[in-house]
Amino acid sequence: MRKALTGVSLAALLALGAAACSSGAGGSGGLGAGGTGANGALDPGGVTGSAGTDATPAAATQSAPGLRSFTFPSGFQVQFQTTLPSSGAQRSAVIGYENYIDSMWAAVASRGGNTTYEKYIGGNALTFAKSLISEFQNNGDKLSGKVVYFNITVPQTFYGDGAVVDSCVDSSGLFMANATTGKSAGAVFDSSYQHYQEQAATAKSPAGYWTVSHTENYPASGGGAAGACI
Repeated sequence: MRKALTGVSLAALLALGAAACSSGAGGSGGLGAGGTGANGALDPGGVTGSAGTDATPAAATQSAPGLRSFTFPSGFQVQFQTTLPSSGAQRSAVIGYENYIDSMWAAVASRGGNTTYEKYIGGNALTFAKSLISEFQNNGDKLSGKVVYFNITVPQTFYGDGAVVDSCVDSSGLFMANATTGKSAGAVFDSSYQHYQEQAATAKSPAGYWTVSHTENYPASGGGAAGACI
């Protein structure tokens, strides 16, 4: 059985990501998305997003201008358990964040067939997404179970066109399975990242929609603000 995905920090934060870290998220041990760990794998970097069931493909459970709808294979779910902010830059930032998350997992689930993520993700977040996609392409696995995003907040906004989004992530129900046999290949992320906090730098694109350009992940076991993500 292959090892679960872990990782190390990238070199430096973008200016917006650095501002997020100064706001006090997480304890020590925060990891930049997309790094390669000692085991040669990756780190992880009302329902309002996409949710699936074991019997039917997933579909968005709440519609909102700018919020994309994605279909996932049977047996895999992405859940958002925080309602969207009512208006303004905070709402736009969370919509951008959810589009980033959904489009990334749609790409992983399709082993790169769904390329919508390229529209919503940049920087080290894009590096991580491509590495995760590659992992599933190269090893013949499929996604199984669910990943849950909750306690999503926007602690900082910048001039109405940039923001930091904090989110708690529960990946304890997320697994890899052999695409042919369905046999379990273990958890997607290692034990340190079964529960973690993600901080994402979001910004309005020239086309008007919001994207994610940087992400940092902090294990709940590290304490600080991330400690609440259990």
